[in-house]
Amino acid sequence: MNKSVIGLYGKCANQYLACTQIELKSDNTFEYYIFMDVGGENIIKGTWKKTPNNSIILNSFNQPEIAKTTYRGKINPKLKGKVKIRISDKNGELGYSNILINDGTQGAAANESGIAKFDTSVLNNITYNFLGQEETIKIENPNYNEIEILIRDLDINAIPEFLTDYKIWVKGKKLIMDSDDVFKKTSLKNKQWN
Repeated sequence: MNKSVIGLYGKCANQYLACTQIELKSDNTFEYYIFMDVGGENIIKGTWKKTPNNSIILNSFNQPEIAKTTYRGKINPKLKGKVKIRISDKNGELGYSNILINDGTQGAAANESGIAKFDTSVLNNITYNFLGQEETIKIENPNYNEIEILIRDLDINAIPEFLTDYKIWVKGKKLIMDSDDVFKKTSLKNKQWN
């Protein structure tokens, strides 16, 4: 079953400024080569598995340290009618993040310490936006008025660092990575890396 998808996909033009190829190997590992003139190159290595619905799931060996956003909430009696939210990642505060609460009914930019304050007594959800990444967090207790959010590791580079349960589709002798990236199967002699 897997044998039909094994091989190299994507062909790069001569003297290319950008090139993307992926090799699916018979031992269920892959190498995903990405080169961009301004972004450099990266080879992401990992494992792949074929699913019954003509898709392939990729997982890189390198995975994020913090895979999921978490929060801690508490009721602070000193904050009557107000909510205080602090947002950070593994490296520290995310100053100037855009924070929306309660389905976007209120919004504020976090200060340089990653803190935003709101006038409300009920908190249902928080949406943050940082460097083009956005995520909504459902708050279990709507009475929490002091929240500390630790966001997942963001992959914000032009060339990704990791792939986690990344789904690609198989269609004949093509791999479809998203609506813009369709890679045709090609000869291994066209491989651009060692």
